[in-house]
Amino acid sequence: MSNPGTWLRERREELHLTRSGVERLTSELASESSNERYRIRRGRLADLEEGKSAPDIFEVASISECYKIPYSAVLQGFGVKVGESRGTSEPSRSGEYSRQRSLSDTDRPFSLTFQSSIRFDTTRLVMESPDELGVPTAVRLQLDLGQFRLGIVAVNDDTMGELAPAGSVVVIDKSHNTVEMGDWKSIQERPIYFVWHENGFSCSWCYLAREMLFIVPYPTSQRPVMVFKTPHAATIIGRVIHVWAPLIIRKPG
Repeated sequence: MSNPGTWLRERREELHLTRSGVERLTSELASESSNERYRIRRGRLADLEEGKSAPDIFEVASISECYKIPYSAVLQGFGVKVGESRGTSEPSRSGEYSRQRSLSDTDRPFSLTFQSSIRFDTTRLVMESPDELGVPTAVRLQLDLGQFRLGIVAVNDDTMGELAPAGSVVVIDKSHNTVEMGDWKSIQERPIYFVWHENGFSCSWCYLAREMLFIVPYPTSQRPVMVFKTPHAATIIGRVIHVWAPLIIRKPG
């Protein structure tokens, strides 16, 4: 794994966030919570990314919220295991909840079992550690090569219908980050992409016309077609090459 500062910078850049953007978002968190300790100023973020210091628990909470990464994953990014030392508990914030997920695919050579801390509330790149995800060693070695990433399709995201159902985990091949155009014989043949855009992330079909990227949903989806200008408002992270659809999704409560 890269050093903590580099890891933090890479997570920010994946979201196309500037240091000023992080300061703005964390300032909003500080105002909402009436606690200035949640604010991360640009200079402080630079120190964190350059490895000059480590974040305190309030800064970890802000990073978790801004970067859409579980609190425990931020701690692990800085080499701290939850429960390893005192004072690493997440500060209390309203609106927090957890979901229990059980995902497996009996037609595949292994299954993925996710812990309750794994968040499926938004479609996003996976930031959790392989241990948290339950990824087998053989698969983990492939992911560690850097060509592949894992992504999560939110439990309320039906963009790709049955091809990548809500609550799925997908494998993304980052080496295929351009839209392939062609006449597809079936919907199963058409490539699915994982896309960052200014509204978040999408797992979808794509169509590119000049500099305009069209995010195209499955025919039965309730989602509209979205259009973004590339590369500033949207970029292709990679092509989805495998999907683990959820067998059981238990709602909280």
